[in-house]
Amino acid sequence: MRDKAVRIGLRWQSWRWLLPGMRVKRYLLVALLGGLLGLVGILQLSWEGPLVSRFYELVRWARPFDAPAWVTGLVWLGLGIFLLAEGIRWMNRSMLSALTDPDTVPQQVYIRRRLESGPRIVALGGGTGLSRVLRGLKEETANLTAIVAVTDDGGSTGRLRDSFGIPAVGDLVDCLAALSDAPGLPDLMAYRFERGGELAGHTFGNLMLVSLHELEGNFAEALRNANQILRLRGAVWPATAMPAKLCALREDGSTSEGETRLREGRGRIRRVWLEALHHERVLAGGQSTATAAEPPELEAMPEALEAIRRAELLVLGPGSLYSSVIPSFLPPQIKEAILRSPGRLCYILNVMSEKGETDHLSALEHYRAIVTHLGRAPEIVVAHTHPIGHQRLARYEAEGQHPVALDLEGLEAEGVRVLRGDFLEDGPYAQHDPAKVVRALMNLRTS
Repeated sequence: MRDKAVRIGLRWQSWRWLLPGMRVKRYLLVALLGGLLGLVGILQLSWEGPLVSRFYELVRWARPFDAPAWVTGLVWLGLGIFLLAEGIRWMNRSMLSALTDPDTVPQQVYIRRRLESGPRIVALGGGTGLSRVLRGLKEETANLTAIVAVTDDGGSTGRLRDSFGIPAVGDLVDCLAALSDAPGLPDLMAYRFERGGELAGHTFGNLMLVSLHELEGNFAEALRNANQILRLRGAVWPATAMPAKLCALREDGSTSEGETRLREGRGRIRRVWLEALHHERVLAGGQSTATAAEPPELEAMPEALEAIRRAELLVLGPGSLYSSVIPSFLPPQIKEAILRSPGRLCYILNVMSEKGETDHLSALEHYRAIVTHLGRAPEIVVAHTHPIGHQRLARYEAEGQHPVALDLEGLEAEGVRVLRGDFLEDGPYAQHDPAKVVRALMNLRTS
Protein backbone atom coordinates (compact mmCIF):
# COMPACT_ATOMS: atom_id res chain seq x y z
CA MET A 1 0.00 0.00 0.00
CA ARG A 2 2.81 2.38 0.93
CA ASP A 3 4.65 1.66 -2.36
CA LYS A 4 1.50 2.45 -4.30
CA ALA A 5 1.14 5.76 -2.47
CA VAL A 6 4.75 6.62 -3.29
CA ARG A 7 4.18 5.85 -6.98
CA ILE A 8 1.08 8.03 -7.03
CA GLY A 9 3.02 10.82 -5.35
CA LEU A 10 5.84 10.64 -7.90
CA ARG A 11 3.32 10.62 -10.75
CA TRP A 12 1.65 13.72 -9.32
CA GLN A 13 5.05 15.47 -8.98
CA SER A 14 5.67 14.98 -12.72
CA TRP A 15 2.29 16.53 -13.61
CA ARG A 16 3.00 19.67 -11.55
CA TRP A 17 4.75 21.13 -14.57
CA LEU A 18 1.26 21.68 -16.04
CA LEU A 19 -0.02 23.75 -13.11
CA PRO A 20 -0.94 27.41 -13.80
CA GLY A 21 1.91 29.91 -13.41
CA MET A 22 4.75 27.50 -14.24
CA ARG A 23 5.45 29.25 -17.59
CA VAL A 24 6.13 25.92 -19.23
CA LYS A 25 2.89 24.89 -20.98
CA ARG A 26 3.02 27.56 -23.71
CA TYR A 27 6.49 26.53 -24.78
CA LEU A 28 5.60 22.85 -24.54
CA LEU A 29 2.71 23.48 -26.96
CA VAL A 30 5.05 25.28 -29.38
CA ALA A 31 7.45 22.31 -29.24
CA LEU A 32 4.59 19.86 -29.84
CA LEU A 33 3.37 21.93 -32.79
CA GLY A 34 6.88 21.91 -34.20
CA GLY A 35 7.03 18.13 -33.83
CA LEU A 36 3.71 17.77 -35.66
CA LEU A 37 4.78 20.02 -38.54
CA GLY A 38 8.10 18.17 -38.78
CA LEU A 39 6.20 14.90 -39.06
CA VAL A 40 4.08 16.36 -41.85
CA GLY A 41 7.24 17.41 -43.64
CA ILE A 42 8.71 13.93 -43.35
CA LEU A 43 5.53 12.45 -44.79
CA GLN A 44 5.67 14.92 -47.67
CA LEU A 45 9.28 14.00 -48.45
CA SER A 46 8.47 10.29 -48.46
CA TRP A 47 5.23 10.77 -50.41
CA GLU A 48 5.90 8.16 -53.07
CA GLY A 49 6.88 5.47 -50.61
CA PRO A 50 4.35 2.65 -50.14
CA LEU A 51 4.59 2.87 -46.36
CA VAL A 52 3.10 6.39 -46.17
CA SER A 53 0.89 6.54 -49.22
CA ARG A 54 -2.16 5.88 -46.99
CA PHE A 55 -1.64 9.25 -45.33
CA TYR A 56 -2.18 11.13 -48.61
CA GLU A 57 -5.60 12.43 -47.70
CA LEU A 58 -4.47 13.27 -44.16
CA VAL A 59 -1.77 15.64 -45.31
CA ARG A 60 -3.38 17.01 -48.46
CA TRP A 61 -4.01 20.30 -46.58
CA ALA A 62 -0.26 20.64 -46.21
CA ARG A 63 0.04 21.40 -49.95
CA PRO A 64 -2.06 24.56 -50.34
CA PHE A 65 -0.15 25.50 -53.51
CA ASP A 66 0.56 23.53 -56.57
CA ALA A 67 4.16 22.73 -55.69
CA PRO A 68 6.17 19.53 -55.75
CA ALA A 69 5.84 17.38 -52.65
CA TRP A 70 9.53 17.62 -51.85
CA VAL A 71 9.34 21.44 -51.77
CA THR A 72 6.43 21.59 -49.33
CA GLY A 73 7.98 18.77 -47.36
CA LEU A 74 11.18 20.72 -46.84
CA VAL A 75 9.20 23.83 -45.86
CA TRP A 76 7.16 22.01 -43.21
CA LEU A 77 10.15 20.05 -41.96
CA GLY A 78 12.24 23.21 -41.58
CA LEU A 79 9.43 25.09 -39.84
CA GLY A 80 8.79 22.13 -37.55
CA ILE A 81 12.44 21.84 -36.54
CA PHE A 82 12.57 25.58 -35.86
CA LEU A 83 9.45 25.57 -33.66
CA LEU A 84 10.56 22.41 -31.84
CA ALA A 85 13.99 23.86 -31.07
CA GLU A 86 12.59 27.23 -29.99
CA GLY A 87 9.93 25.63 -27.82
CA ILE A 88 12.50 23.48 -26.01
CA ARG A 89 14.92 26.41 -25.68
CA TRP A 90 12.37 28.77 -24.17
CA MET A 91 10.97 26.02 -21.96
CA ASN A 92 14.49 25.43 -20.57
CA ARG A 93 15.07 29.17 -20.10
CA SER A 94 11.78 29.49 -18.26
CA MET A 95 12.65 26.68 -15.88
CA LEU A 96 16.25 27.85 -15.35
CA SER A 97 15.22 31.46 -14.75
CA ALA A 98 13.60 30.37 -11.49
CA LEU A 99 17.02 29.21 -10.26
CA THR A 100 19.69 31.29 -11.99
CA ASP A 101 20.49 33.53 -14.95
CA PRO A 102 19.90 31.31 -18.01
CA ASP A 103 22.54 33.17 -20.04
CA THR A 104 25.27 32.08 -17.62
CA VAL A 105 24.30 28.39 -17.61
CA PRO A 106 26.40 27.31 -20.65
CA GLN A 107 29.51 28.84 -19.09
CA GLN A 108 28.73 27.30 -15.70
CA VAL A 109 28.19 23.87 -17.24
CA TYR A 110 31.41 24.12 -19.26
CA ILE A 111 33.44 25.17 -16.22
CA ARG A 112 31.88 22.48 -14.04
CA ARG A 113 32.50 19.72 -16.61
CA ARG A 114 36.09 20.84 -17.19
CA LEU A 115 36.81 21.03 -13.46
CA GLU A 116 35.20 17.67 -12.80
CA SER A 117 37.87 16.09 -14.99
CA GLY A 118 40.65 17.80 -13.02
CA PRO A 119 43.16 16.02 -10.77
CA ARG A 120 42.20 14.75 -7.31
CA ILE A 121 44.06 17.03 -4.91
CA VAL A 122 44.05 17.18 -1.11
CA ALA A 123 45.49 20.31 0.51
CA LEU A 124 46.36 20.25 4.22
CA GLY A 125 47.22 23.12 6.53
CA GLY A 126 45.63 26.18 8.04
CA GLY A 127 45.84 29.94 8.33
CA THR A 128 45.67 32.28 5.37
CA GLY A 129 48.21 30.27 3.37
CA LEU A 130 45.91 27.31 2.79
CA SER A 131 42.86 29.41 1.87
CA ARG A 132 44.91 31.40 -0.65
CA VAL A 133 46.17 28.26 -2.40
CA LEU A 134 42.63 26.88 -2.47
CA ARG A 135 41.45 29.95 -4.40
CA GLY A 136 43.97 29.08 -7.09
CA LEU A 137 43.38 25.33 -7.10
CA LYS A 138 39.60 25.65 -7.49
CA GLU A 139 40.18 27.23 -10.92
CA GLU A 140 41.82 23.98 -12.06
CA THR A 141 39.81 21.19 -10.47
CA ALA A 142 36.59 20.46 -8.63
CA ASN A 143 38.12 17.27 -7.20
CA LEU A 144 39.61 19.31 -4.39
CA THR A 145 39.55 18.65 -0.65
CA ALA A 146 40.91 20.87 2.10
CA ILE A 147 41.83 19.28 5.44
CA VAL A 148 42.19 22.06 7.98
CA ALA A 149 44.03 22.25 11.30
CA VAL A 150 41.61 23.14 14.11
CA THR A 151 43.85 24.06 17.05
CA ASP A 152 43.66 27.87 16.97
CA ASP A 153 42.78 29.14 20.45
CA GLY A 154 42.98 32.90 20.01
CA GLY A 155 40.50 35.67 19.18
CA SER A 156 36.94 34.89 18.15
CA THR A 157 37.80 31.27 17.40
CA GLY A 158 39.22 30.67 20.88
CA ARG A 159 36.22 32.25 22.60
CA LEU A 160 33.78 30.10 20.64
CA ARG A 161 35.82 26.96 21.24
CA ASP A 162 35.77 27.52 25.00
CA SER A 163 32.07 28.43 25.07
CA PHE A 164 30.68 25.68 22.86
CA GLY A 165 33.29 22.90 23.08
CA ILE A 166 33.91 22.75 19.33
CA PRO A 167 37.05 22.65 17.16
CA ALA A 168 38.54 25.98 16.08
CA VAL A 169 36.36 27.35 13.29
CA GLY A 170 38.34 30.36 11.99
CA ASP A 171 40.52 28.59 9.42
CA LEU A 172 37.62 26.36 8.38
CA VAL A 173 35.55 29.46 7.60
CA ASP A 174 38.37 30.94 5.49
CA CYS A 175 38.65 27.73 3.45
CA LEU A 176 34.88 27.42 3.02
CA ALA A 177 34.74 30.97 1.71
CA ALA A 178 37.70 30.31 -0.62
CA LEU A 179 36.01 27.32 -2.29
CA SER A 180 32.48 28.72 -2.43
CA ASP A 181 30.92 29.63 -5.77
CA ALA A 182 28.29 31.84 -4.12
CA PRO A 183 28.77 35.51 -5.15
CA GLY A 184 29.78 37.88 -2.36
CA LEU A 185 30.17 35.09 0.17
CA PRO A 186 33.85 35.63 1.11
CA ASP A 187 33.11 39.20 2.23
CA LEU A 188 30.05 38.07 4.17
CA MET A 189 31.88 35.21 5.88
CA ALA A 190 34.75 37.51 6.84
CA TYR A 191 32.52 40.29 8.20
CA ARG A 192 33.54 41.01 11.80
CA PHE A 193 31.10 42.59 14.24
CA GLU A 194 32.55 45.68 15.87
CA ARG A 195 29.77 46.29 18.41
CA GLY A 196 27.07 44.40 20.21
CA GLY A 197 28.74 43.47 23.50
CA GLU A 198 29.55 39.75 23.43
CA LEU A 199 29.00 39.78 19.67
CA ALA A 200 31.90 42.18 19.08
CA GLY A 201 34.98 40.53 17.59
CA HIS A 202 33.15 37.54 16.10
CA THR A 203 32.90 37.00 12.35
CA PHE A 204 29.70 36.06 10.58
CA GLY A 205 31.28 32.85 9.29
CA ASN A 206 32.37 31.73 12.75
CA LEU A 207 28.87 32.30 14.13
CA MET A 208 27.33 30.46 11.18
CA LEU A 209 29.35 27.31 11.89
CA VAL A 210 28.52 27.53 15.59
CA SER A 211 24.83 27.90 14.72
CA LEU A 212 24.95 24.82 12.48
CA HIS A 213 26.65 22.91 15.29
CA GLU A 214 23.94 23.93 17.74
CA LEU A 215 21.20 22.89 15.29
CA GLU A 216 22.76 19.51 14.56
CA GLY A 217 24.33 18.83 17.96
CA ASN A 218 27.27 17.39 16.06
CA PHE A 219 30.22 19.26 14.54
CA ALA A 220 30.78 16.74 11.74
CA GLU A 221 27.16 17.13 10.60
CA ALA A 222 27.51 20.90 10.84
CA LEU A 223 30.44 20.76 8.38
CA ARG A 224 28.53 18.48 6.03
CA ASN A 225 25.66 20.98 5.96
CA ALA A 226 28.04 23.89 5.45
CA ASN A 227 29.61 22.14 2.45
CA GLN A 228 26.16 21.80 0.87
CA ILE A 229 24.81 25.23 1.75
CA LEU A 230 27.81 27.18 0.48
CA ARG A 231 27.99 25.57 -3.02
CA LEU A 232 31.63 24.59 -2.72
CA ARG A 233 33.86 23.77 -5.66
CA GLY A 234 35.34 20.89 -3.70
CA ALA A 235 35.04 20.10 0.01
CA VAL A 236 36.39 21.35 3.33
CA TRP A 237 36.84 19.06 6.35
CA PRO A 238 38.52 19.54 9.73
CA ALA A 239 41.56 17.40 10.56
CA THR A 240 39.39 16.16 13.44
CA ALA A 241 35.80 16.93 14.33
CA MET A 242 36.75 17.07 18.01
CA PRO A 243 38.14 20.09 19.89
CA ALA A 244 41.89 19.70 20.24
CA LYS A 245 44.78 21.44 21.99
CA LEU A 246 48.22 21.86 20.42
CA CYS A 247 51.17 21.12 22.70
CA ALA A 248 54.89 21.61 22.05
CA LEU A 249 58.14 20.37 23.59
CA ARG A 250 61.18 22.62 23.14
CA GLU A 251 64.85 21.72 23.12
CA ASP A 252 65.36 23.11 26.65
CA GLY A 253 62.74 20.67 27.98
CA SER A 254 60.00 23.26 28.47
CA THR A 255 56.48 22.65 27.13
CA SER A 256 53.82 24.95 25.74
CA GLU A 257 50.09 24.17 25.78
CA GLY A 258 47.90 25.94 23.28
CA GLU A 259 48.70 27.50 19.93
CA THR A 260 48.92 31.02 21.32
CA ARG A 261 51.48 30.05 23.97
CA LEU A 262 53.45 28.07 21.42
CA ARG A 263 53.96 31.22 19.35
CA GLU A 264 54.96 33.20 22.43
CA GLY A 265 57.62 30.69 23.50
CA ARG A 266 61.36 30.85 22.91
CA GLY A 267 63.81 28.21 21.80
CA ARG A 268 63.57 25.61 19.08
CA ILE A 269 60.62 23.25 19.02
CA ARG A 270 61.54 19.59 19.16
CA ARG A 271 58.08 18.05 18.83
CA VAL A 272 54.38 18.97 18.75
CA TRP A 273 51.33 16.83 19.45
CA LEU A 274 47.59 17.11 19.95
CA GLU A 275 45.43 16.46 22.98
CA ALA A 276 41.67 16.13 22.74
CA LEU A 277 39.54 18.43 24.85
CA HIS A 278 36.31 17.12 26.35
CA HIS A 279 34.04 20.10 26.87
CA GLU A 280 31.71 19.53 29.83
CA ARG A 281 30.26 22.90 30.79
CA VAL A 282 31.16 26.55 31.07
CA LEU A 283 31.37 27.99 34.59
CA ALA A 284 30.41 31.49 35.63
CA GLY A 285 32.84 34.00 34.16
CA GLY A 286 33.43 31.90 31.03
CA GLN A 287 35.93 29.42 32.53
CA SER A 288 35.75 26.05 30.79
CA THR A 289 35.95 22.68 32.55
CA ALA A 290 37.57 21.05 29.51
CA THR A 291 39.83 18.09 30.24
CA ALA A 292 42.59 16.47 28.22
CA ALA A 293 42.55 12.96 26.77
CA GLU A 294 44.82 10.77 24.67
CA PRO A 295 45.46 11.59 20.97
CA PRO A 296 43.85 8.39 19.53
CA GLU A 297 40.47 9.80 20.46
CA LEU A 298 40.92 12.51 17.83
CA GLU A 299 38.90 10.84 15.09
CA ALA A 300 38.94 12.13 11.53
CA MET A 301 35.89 12.44 9.29
CA PRO A 302 35.39 9.55 6.83
CA GLU A 303 35.15 11.99 3.92
CA ALA A 304 38.62 13.36 4.67
CA LEU A 305 40.14 9.87 4.88
CA GLU A 306 38.51 8.80 1.61
CA ALA A 307 39.81 11.91 -0.17
CA ILE A 308 43.36 11.15 0.97
CA ARG A 309 43.10 7.55 -0.19
CA ARG A 310 42.00 8.66 -3.68
CA ALA A 311 44.32 11.67 -4.03
CA GLU A 312 46.75 12.03 -6.91
CA LEU A 313 48.53 14.90 -5.17
CA LEU A 314 48.80 15.80 -1.45
CA VAL A 315 49.80 19.40 -0.76
CA LEU A 316 51.16 20.59 2.61
CA GLY A 317 51.16 24.34 3.26
CA PRO A 318 52.02 27.04 2.84
CA GLY A 319 51.59 28.12 6.44
CA SER A 320 53.09 28.12 9.89
CA LEU A 321 55.06 24.90 10.23
CA TYR A 322 54.20 23.92 13.80
CA SER A 323 50.81 25.62 14.26
CA SER A 324 49.18 25.04 10.85
CA VAL A 325 50.89 22.50 8.59
CA ILE A 326 51.93 19.77 11.04
CA PRO A 327 48.72 19.89 13.17
CA SER A 328 46.67 19.20 10.03
CA PHE A 329 48.03 15.64 9.81
CA LEU A 330 48.65 14.83 13.50
CA PRO A 331 45.33 12.99 14.12
CA PRO A 332 46.36 9.32 13.84
CA GLN A 333 43.82 8.39 11.17
CA ILE A 334 44.88 11.28 8.94
CA LYS A 335 48.55 10.39 9.34
CA GLU A 336 47.91 6.72 8.56
CA ALA A 337 45.89 7.61 5.45
CA ILE A 338 48.70 9.84 4.14
CA LEU A 339 51.28 7.10 4.74
CA ARG A 340 49.19 4.70 2.64
CA SER A 341 48.09 7.17 -0.04
CA PRO A 342 49.54 6.57 -3.55
CA GLY A 343 49.45 10.31 -4.29
CA ARG A 344 52.65 12.36 -4.50
CA LEU A 345 53.39 14.49 -1.44
CA CYS A 346 54.34 18.13 -2.01
CA TYR A 347 55.41 20.67 0.61
CA ILE A 348 55.15 24.41 -0.10
CA LEU A 349 57.90 26.02 1.92
CA ASN A 350 57.20 29.23 3.82
CA VAL A 351 59.03 32.30 2.55
CA MET A 352 59.57 33.90 5.96
CA SER A 353 60.29 32.46 9.39
CA GLU A 354 57.60 32.45 12.10
CA LYS A 355 58.51 34.17 15.34
CA GLY A 356 58.45 31.69 18.22
CA GLU A 357 58.08 28.73 15.87
CA THR A 358 60.74 28.56 13.18
CA ASP A 359 63.33 31.17 14.16
CA HIS A 360 66.61 30.41 12.29
CA LEU A 361 65.15 27.19 10.84
CA SER A 362 66.43 26.43 7.33
CA ALA A 363 64.49 24.88 4.45
CA LEU A 364 66.11 21.51 5.13
CA GLU A 365 65.10 21.70 8.81
CA HIS A 366 61.51 22.54 7.82
CA TYR A 367 61.52 19.46 5.61
CA ARG A 368 62.97 17.23 8.32
CA ALA A 369 60.35 18.42 10.81
CA ILE A 370 57.66 17.26 8.37
CA VAL A 371 59.35 13.88 7.98
CA THR A 372 59.78 13.43 11.75
CA HIS A 373 56.12 14.15 12.56
CA LEU A 374 54.54 12.47 9.56
CA GLY A 375 56.80 9.49 8.97
CA ARG A 376 56.79 10.13 5.23
CA ALA A 377 59.10 12.37 3.22
CA PRO A 378 57.63 14.85 0.71
CA GLU A 379 58.81 14.01 -2.80
CA ILE A 380 58.51 17.64 -3.92
CA VAL A 381 59.29 20.98 -2.24
CA VAL A 382 58.15 24.30 -3.72
CA ALA A 383 60.60 27.07 -2.79
CA HIS A 384 60.56 30.77 -3.65
CA THR A 385 64.09 31.60 -4.78
CA HIS A 386 63.77 35.13 -6.19
CA PRO A 387 64.69 38.34 -4.34
CA ILE A 388 62.02 39.54 -1.92
CA GLY A 389 62.74 43.26 -1.93
CA HIS A 390 64.16 45.61 0.70
CA GLN A 391 60.87 47.23 1.69
CA ARG A 392 59.15 43.94 2.36
CA LEU A 393 62.14 42.57 4.21
CA ALA A 394 62.28 45.65 6.44
CA ARG A 395 58.62 45.22 7.34
CA TYR A 396 59.20 41.63 8.46
CA GLU A 397 62.54 42.24 10.17
CA ALA A 398 60.84 44.85 12.35
CA GLU A 399 58.65 42.00 13.65
CA GLY A 400 61.55 39.59 14.15
CA GLN A 401 60.94 37.54 10.99
CA HIS A 402 63.55 36.68 8.37
CA PRO A 403 63.68 34.79 5.05
CA VAL A 404 63.96 31.03 5.42
CA ALA A 405 67.52 29.96 4.60
CA LEU A 406 67.40 28.07 1.30
CA ASP A 407 69.87 25.20 1.66
CA LEU A 408 68.32 23.58 -1.38
CA GLU A 409 71.35 21.47 -2.21
CA GLY A 410 70.85 19.70 1.09
CA LEU A 411 67.23 19.00 0.13
CA GLU A 412 68.22 17.60 -3.23
CA ALA A 413 70.85 15.42 -1.53
CA GLU A 414 67.93 13.83 0.37
CA GLY A 415 66.33 12.88 -2.95
CA VAL A 416 63.81 15.73 -2.98
CA ARG A 417 62.72 17.41 -6.19
CA VAL A 418 62.87 21.17 -5.60
CA LEU A 419 60.64 23.46 -7.67
CA ARG A 420 62.46 26.79 -7.77
CA GLY A 421 60.91 30.02 -9.00
CA ASP A 422 59.17 33.29 -8.27
CA PHE A 423 56.06 32.39 -6.29
CA LEU A 424 55.31 35.72 -4.57
CA GLU A 425 52.50 38.07 -5.47
CA ASP A 426 52.95 41.80 -5.79
CA GLY A 427 52.27 43.84 -2.67
CA PRO A 428 53.69 44.73 0.72
CA TYR A 429 53.61 41.18 2.12
CA ALA A 430 55.73 38.14 1.33
CA GLN A 431 52.73 35.98 0.42
CA HIS A 432 52.47 33.25 -2.16
CA ASP A 433 50.66 34.09 -5.37
CA PRO A 434 47.94 31.41 -5.78
CA ALA A 435 48.14 31.47 -9.58
CA LYS A 436 51.93 30.99 -9.64
CA VAL A 437 51.87 28.19 -7.09
CA VAL A 438 49.01 26.37 -8.78
CA ARG A 439 50.72 26.65 -12.15
CA ALA A 440 53.74 24.86 -10.70
CA LEU A 441 51.52 22.19 -9.10
CA MET A 442 49.61 21.57 -12.34
CA ASN A 443 52.87 21.15 -14.24
CA LEU A 444 53.63 18.19 -11.97
CA ARG A 445 50.96 16.19 -13.82
CA THR A 446 53.02 16.21 -17.00
CA SER A 447 56.46 15.72 -15.47
